[in-house]
Amino acid sequence: MLMIKVVCGKKGVGKTRTLVNSANNFLSSASGDIVFISGKRQLMHELSHRIRLINLSEFPVNISNSCTFLGFICGIISANYDIKGMYIDDLVDIVKNVPEGLKEMFDGMKDISAKFNIDFHVSIEGDPDSMPDYVKECY
Repeated sequence: MLMIKVVCGKKGVGKTRTLVNSANNFLSSASGDIVFISGKRQLMHELSHRIRLINLSEFPVNISNSCTFLGFICGIISANYDIKGMYIDDLVDIVKNVPEGLKEMFDGMKDISAKFNIDFHVSIEGDPDSMPDYVKECY
């Protein structure tokens, strides 16, 4: 079943905290592995040790567009077919070419979710009312 869940809001409303709590709670029902992608190292102590935290700032790759980031995600999945949940913190900060890149990301996540049965949980900074329809349908 295709699943993308978006947490959207302005800076400081608790999007990251919501994602962290969701990831930790997902462990009880997940039949596979969970990956949390972020540029923030401080999350390491808030996530369960059973969740794989990938800190983007540790990789010497300029992930600044949707195509590169989708390739990064596919590389993670190809190394571990047991992934059932993927959490992405602050997608707009990762994919700089908004809104085109955001549309490409959602199309790619839908394809990946359908093919590999992975639930995506994404936080996006911005006004929820001004988001495109393809984002709003994932709230």
